[in-house]
Amino acid sequence: MSDDNFYSEDNDFPPESSSQPKPGMSTGVKVLLALLGFGGICMLLCCGGLYYFAQQVGMEFTQNKARVREVQKEITDITIPDSFEPQAAMTMKVMNMRMAIYEHDPRPGELFLLSMGIADDGMLDMDKEFQRSMKNQNQQQRELNITKEEQREFNIDGEKIKFNFAEGTDKSGKEFHQVSGVFPGKLGAAFLFLQIASENYNEEEIVQMIESIRLPSKEPAENIEPEAPQPDTKPEPAVEDAKPADDQKPETDSE
Repeated sequence: MSDDNFYSEDNDFPPESSSQPKPGMSTGVKVLLALLGFGGICMLLCCGGLYYFAQQVGMEFTQNKARVREVQKEITDITIPDSFEPQAAMTMKVMNMRMAIYEHDPRPGELFLLSMGIADDGMLDMDKEFQRSMKNQNQQQRELNITKEEQREFNIDGEKIKFNFAEGTDKSGKEFHQVSGVFPGKLGAAFLFLQIASENYNEEEIVQMIESIRLPSKEPAENIEPEAPQPDTKPEPAVEDAKPADDQKPETDSE
């Protein structure tokens, strides 16, 4: 593997760490590194270099918290609760992809925000496709045995958006809450996905976060004051001065 570090200009992560996630690393970072590793392996076989692949597709990976928040804002306007800490982000110019990952405190719990520059058409089907893609790209992704599931509708900026609320258990029997949904983002369809241990799950907080989403098509227009009607300044036609009548003597009949 090349010694070049293409992840970010901050040199947040040594390049060799992308091969296998380290023990103790957050699940969100594991998912992101697995996505990087998947694409990198393909290009290593074809082109002979992971660095070359990253340069070609315009890939950036970072764990800089400020940059993670910037990527999140590129995806959508949403108020993230203080219980979630920025963990990692990835961008790719190809497909205009953006992914921001937050970790819940206390652990375990993760929040993913993802956009791939896809049109908003068929967003309900994309929910399952996003989850399937994440699962296929990373075998370490937590898979839940869903025991309860319901779909809830939210009125966001006048549009009805559906989110899936589920409960389930992981392989060890630990209980989790899972929430997912697709909605219009700034770059196309955006995907929200989170899993939080049931003992730390605050539904009111999650609902408030969903309701804080602002759809790009509903951004308020700039307040432009209408121009005041201009007064009619057209000058009135001048009135000619009346001329005095000529002095005329009354005619008299001559005798």
